[in-house]
Amino acid sequence: MTKSGQKIAGPRLRTDLERATPTVDEIDDEDRLLDLALDDVDLRDLEAEHLELSGCRLTRCDLGGSELEKAILVDLVLDHCDLANARWSDASATRVQVTSSRLTGFAGPGLSLQHTTVRDSVLDFSSFRFAKFVKAEFTDCRLQSADFVSADLSGTVFRHCDLTGAEFSQVKANGAVFVDCTWDGTRGIASLGGATIANSSPIDALAVTLAMAAALGITLGDPDDFA
Repeated sequence: MTKSGQKIAGPRLRTDLERATPTVDEIDDEDRLLDLALDDVDLRDLEAEHLELSGCRLTRCDLGGSELEKAILVDLVLDHCDLANARWSDASATRVQVTSSRLTGFAGPGLSLQHTTVRDSVLDFSSFRFAKFVKAEFTDCRLQSADFVSADLSGTVFRHCDLTGAEFSQVKANGAVFVDCTWDGTRGIASLGGATIANSSPIDALAVTLAMAAALGITLGDPDDFA
């Protein structure tokens, strides 16, 4: 249970996962990888449609540059993995946990996330246009210049995240919660109607105020200038 009141279900994995070391050439469209433990597996530039990953734990795996269209991800753990510049369009993810991973430049247009947590990961320049988040939480993540244009963030929690230069134009944010996040240069903040922003740092609170004022065309002045 998060402090926002939502309960996020974690991945349901078997205790006796079968160890596997598949190669890019061995994975085809519509393949199903079920109940597997993949450690230090190189899957860079993997291309597949309708690939299913279910009940799997991936540790230190390289999926950089991969293109997975309409992938099905269920009960999946990604730990210390590299997804830099991967493109997973229209993928569906349920009960997924991502920790200490690199997702720089990751693109997930139309991605659907349910019961998903992303922790201690780098997502600079990532793109989630038209994505839908249901019971999702980002904690201690760097999301500099991330693109959430037209995403549905309703109820999503961002905790201790760096949102410097992030783009939130045309998002749905009813019930979204942002706790102690960094807001320097954040764009589209006027679209966060219905969200809750809580900052313990006066500097971060001021950054939110400045971003909101800029979005509304309001100029913040010094009273001494009008004495």
